[in-house]
Amino acid sequence: MKKPTKYGAALGTAVALSVAAFTVPAFAVDSAATAAGLVEGSEPDGDVQYPGKEFVIDHYEYWDQIAEDYAPVIKMLPNGKLVQPTPTEYKMPHWQWQSWTESYNTYWLDADSRGCNSCHTDLNDTVMGMHYMHAVLPSPSLETYSDVTQCISCHRDNGDDFGNLMHGMHYNSRTQDKFEDNFNGSCMSCHTATGDGEGLKLYEEEKYHLLKDSIDQVKADEINGKFSYTQDKVQSMKELYSYDFVHGYYDHMRYACSDLKLDLEMPQSMMDEWTITIDGNVNEPYTAKLVDLIAEAEAEGVVVTKPSKMVCDLNPIGGAGIGQTEITGIPVSWLFEKAGGFKDDTQTIRCIRADGSSKNGIDLSMLDKEYLVYKMGGEFLDARRGYPCTNWVETYDAQVFSKQCNGYSAETKAMKPRVCGQVNQEGLLVNRPNATICGTPEGLIVETGKPYTFQGYVDAYDLHVTKIEFSMDGGKTWDSYDLADTDTSKWIWWEYEFTPATHGTYVLSVRATDESGNVSYKNHEVMINAKDELPTSDQVLMPGAYDDPTVIAFSDGKNN
Repeated sequence: MKKPTKYGAALGTAVALSVAAFTVPAFAVDSAATAAGLVEGSEPDGDVQYPGKEFVIDHYEYWDQIAEDYAPVIKMLPNGKLVQPTPTEYKMPHWQWQSWTESYNTYWLDADSRGCNSCHTDLNDTVMGMHYMHAVLPSPSLETYSDVTQCISCHRDNGDDFGNLMHGMHYNSRTQDKFEDNFNGSCMSCHTATGDGEGLKLYEEEKYHLLKDSIDQVKADEINGKFSYTQDKVQSMKELYSYDFVHGYYDHMRYACSDLKLDLEMPQSMMDEWTITIDGNVNEPYTAKLVDLIAEAEAEGVVVTKPSKMVCDLNPIGGAGIGQTEITGIPVSWLFEKAGGFKDDTQTIRCIRADGSSKNGIDLSMLDKEYLVYKMGGEFLDARRGYPCTNWVETYDAQVFSKQCNGYSAETKAMKPRVCGQVNQEGLLVNRPNATICGTPEGLIVETGKPYTFQGYVDAYDLHVTKIEFSMDGGKTWDSYDLADTDTSKWIWWEYEFTPATHGTYVLSVRATDESGNVSYKNHEVMINAKDELPTSDQVLMPGAYDDPTVIAFSDGKNN
């Protein structure tokens, strides 16, 4: 148990002076001396007796019961990890000391009933359970956890009125009664009223400020963090993300055939009969079967197999729209060499999809980075990845990674300069650079005195990331690490080890800087709870499916 703060000692002195008439003169000194040494659960003011003390004891016991009845909720996620979304209060943070705790976070703020995760244990599951199909959010390999700020990043800056959408979904004629009656929902479930004249704000965006008295602050030079990174981490094809935007005929087919829905085996005949056309501003246009091009390229030794990243231009900070796998493909430059090369004034290469559309092209100067990919992780592509082939352009965002492409056209029209990443309504890049924490759900329970390893990625599309920084005091001080001359065609996977010295609540913030001096538009933050002892099974809510509910364990960030 932690000792009372200096406020407790001060109050003990004040009480002593006020009742001096009923005690021996030494009482004030004794009370001040004992108050600083009291521990939670002992008798208020120690063994010093005074008239009316039984009322004080009853008052402390009353608030002890409140603390028990309103103890922060602990949940087990379907993956077995324990989370406690609201910090435990180990001390009285306020000056008016009249109990060991006032349960400010849970009794007064009702924090366990605030924010998206108070109703939806996992927003990924909630979104993917909607009947109107959403882009695929979960990435078990990365283990990212969606939050409302990520939703806003994508929806708001693509023109959607996200606020109206959320209010409509929670308060429409079909759902209002369920929201209010089943979840005790109200405006304050999602929002918080501020005292700065700004009106209502999202609770998710304000919670660390509201809970600040319960969050331990660790200066950068006291973290003693251990940092490392690699660019060699790869995923299998099944692990590589695919948002699966369902826009039209071929999108519908891929999604319906995928393991997410009907899990159908793609026909070999489709591969055997697929053709690639090279035309436009070339000397010798041609059309050839994909299998023949693969055989010829393999025979000539031009096929490339290498680890390479793919990043969606909408990938938010904290998002799963990034991955790295081993690709096998034909250089598109070789395909154009077979067409006798380019005619004069060629400026753009445009990939043509099987439905006849072309989402985007590339500047001719990028041609050496473009591949016609037919394998990932040594396997022929599945439906979700664009069987039988997909376009791949290193260091570009995935908007140009056109699935099921069947040709390339050389054009004389110049492309507008391309800026990778998402630009918001104010004209600012919101996800370049992007430093994200993976594998650590909000409120994760870890063990006091034992190392916990945070993991994640950092990326800036076609720019080098020059620095990554970590903070555990709300961004007041930063633990900074310069990165070497990294390969922009690969992601950067980092680890950061932290050992909580005492039980309490800690928040890690991470940000990055790229070679142009851009700093992350938003820090990615996550809260952990360090405890001396594990909660018992009867203290843990276990919603949803789980492999073995009897296994209650601390997380160390690497092994579970």
